Amino acid sequence: MRTLPRLVPLLASLLFLTCSDAGIYALDGRGPSGKDRADFAGEACIPLATGEAFPVKVVFAIQGGEGVPSEMVGFTTDALGTLSSRFSGPFIKFSLIAFHTVATGLQGSFADAATFQTALPRYSSYQETGPISIRSALRLSKSLLSGDMQTACRGEVGRARYVVVLVITSADVSCDNPAFNVGIDSRCAALTPVTGAAACSQCELTAVTGELKALAQQFGAGEVVVQPVYVRSTPDPVAREQVAAIANAGGTEAIETDPAGLRDVLGTLNYTSLQTSLVLKRFLAFNRNVQVRAGEVLVDSDGDGVPDLDEVALELDPRDPDSDRDGLMDGVELRMGLKPQPGNVDIINGCNVSLDDDGDRLNTCEERVLGTDPCMGDTDGDGLPDLVEALGLTNPLVPEDLLDTDRDGITNIEEVQARGDPLSADIAFHAERGYGYSFELAEPTPDGRACYNVRAENITVVPTLERQDPIYPGVVIPRGNNDIYLYLQVGRDNDPRGTGVGSLYVKPVRYTEEQGKNPTGILPFSPNDFILGT
Repeated sequence: MRTLPRLVPLLASLLFLTCSDAGIYALDGRGPSGKDRADFAGEACIPLATGEAFPVKVVFAIQGGEGVPSEMVGFTTDALGTLSSRFSGPFIKFSLIAFHTVATGLQGSFADAATFQTALPRYSSYQETGPISIRSALRLSKSLLSGDMQTACRGEVGRARYVVVLVITSADVSCDNPAFNVGIDSRCAALTPVTGAAACSQCELTAVTGELKALAQQFGAGEVVVQPVYVRSTPDPVAREQVAAIANAGGTEAIETDPAGLRDVLGTLNYTSLQTSLVLKRFLAFNRNVQVRAGEVLVDSDGDGVPDLDEVALELDPRDPDSDRDGLMDGVELRMGLKPQPGNVDIINGCNVSLDDDGDRLNTCEERVLGTDPCMGDTDGDGLPDLVEALGLTNPLVPEDLLDTDRDGITNIEEVQARGDPLSADIAFHAERGYGYSFELAEPTPDGRACYNVRAENITVVPTLERQDPIYPGVVIPRGNNDIYLYLQVGRDNDPRGTGVGSLYVKPVRYTEEQGKNPTGILPFSPNDFILGT
């Protein structure tokens, strides 16, 4: 059995809590008050970096107008129509730019394949005369990408792969026509009297392509690549050198073809999702129906972050997570200074209580009230999901792996992992009730993703009240039901604050003092049990 040396720094806090003394609690739950503990064991695998959680956004910038052969226009529209037909899923979106002296957004935002195809006839009718400026296409692409990165959800941007495909038929002459190309890099303009405008244009294209690539770091995007394709009948050495310069600055290789070969070239480019190395950041068990305060386990029947005893004292309904029925959980309202008692309906503008874009079990209105990112399950990137932090008394906006609010020697993140109280010194509670975790490498998936044998132990279950299901009218959740969440949090290697992605498995466990827990024994799980979030 192999150990896991690479994850020792990342999982030190988890291993700190791993059970090593059978006298503290046993895996089968027969430790102190053992009947009210649940234990899990199974395999968890790094999710595949594909699908909606890892979007691809492609800009096609195509030279058109005067001098572009009509057959080239036909080959281009045919190629783009065929290509977009292959990608009907929501994970990939397209934009279309035509350029000559200036660049024009024919599909000015990223859209799905069907919408993109409606823009293709605009390229067929595109007519413009004048000097060629490849620079204008790069600059418009930069504007399009930066706009998307600033307005899209931060988590989505961090996992997105942006691809700019430039289809070029003749050389750029931007430096010969500064009236149409304001703001040329002064270092490039200085080359014109010495080595000519061609050298200036090559320098400028390199610089603007570099600006495009730099957007990834500026906005925390997953990746930006710029792929030039030179379509020629009779090769032009100047155009060939410019294409090579763009490719070099854009992180690709220059591609050259004739008009008839364009369809095959565009069809074989890499449009896959961001192929980044994802590693395990955190594995976490969380019983939504348990609250811990000053070393005491409290029942939270409706899982809203407010113990039943407090709900009764505050004239709230311990069987309903939203006592005033305004779409905000009672615990969220109390935390943020609102009034969750019946009759105090809070209207949060610009959100939808029915939407949960990131799948973290907080609706968009709750996210707005908390200040968290509505399409990023872990806003502060510390490996704790926003819901867990919202219900567990830590701050979902500030990483807390180095904070120890109660100064008991256990960091706030370790408190949450063990299901302790980050606001009170509770070392004795951790010794008896702290959740334990262990990890070992398992066989990787056929495509090379890492898998782990995971154990999560000593998870407290409590006797909850019978209650109505908050989502499905008329469905009754029986007394004793505990919703235990198992989170698999992954992210990019060597990027502790990066925009990772989480997977969630929810397992109901019923517990009553008369009958104990059901199901009994060690509860299994498999990689297929986890649902990918964002």
